[in-house]
Amino acid sequence: MKRIIFIITLVCTMLFSITGCVKNTSSHGAYVYVTIDASFVEKGVLLSEYEVSLEEGTTVFDITFAACKDNNILLSSRGTGAIRYVEGIADLYEFDHGPASGWVFYVNDESASKSSGIYEVQEGDEIRWEYIIE
Repeated sequence: MKRIIFIITLVCTMLFSITGCVKNTSSHGAYVYVTIDASFVEKGVLLSEYEVSLEEGTTVFDITFAACKDNNILLSSRGTGAIRYVEGIADLYEFDHGPASGWVFYVNDESASKSSGIYEVQEGDEIRWEYIIE
C-alpha cells in the first residue's frame, strides 16, 4: 500500500512540475533555450537552441523534459528534486563511452553546481547539455 501511495505521489509531482513547460505558450513571453550536444561521440547536436516557455519556479530538468517531449527525444532520469540525475538522452547513456562518460549541463555557459531538479532557470537562460567522455 505504501508503494502505491509513493508511486501516485511521484506521478502527481512530476505532472505538476511540468505543467508550465509547454513550447511557445507563455502569455508573458518569457523563454529559455535548450541545446543538447553529443558531438564528443560523433552524434552531433541533437537539439539546437530550442525555445521553451518559462513559468516561475521552473527547473533545468522541467525545461529539458519539455524540450525532449516536444521533439520526441527519449530522456531517462532517476531521483527527484535535489537528487535528480539524467542517465540518458536520445539513447545515449552514462558509461556508454567509458567509466567517466555521461551527460552534464551548463546554464549560460557556466557549469552547474546543483542538480537539474532544483536549479531554477530565469528568463533568457541558455541550457546546454553535453555528453562528455573523459
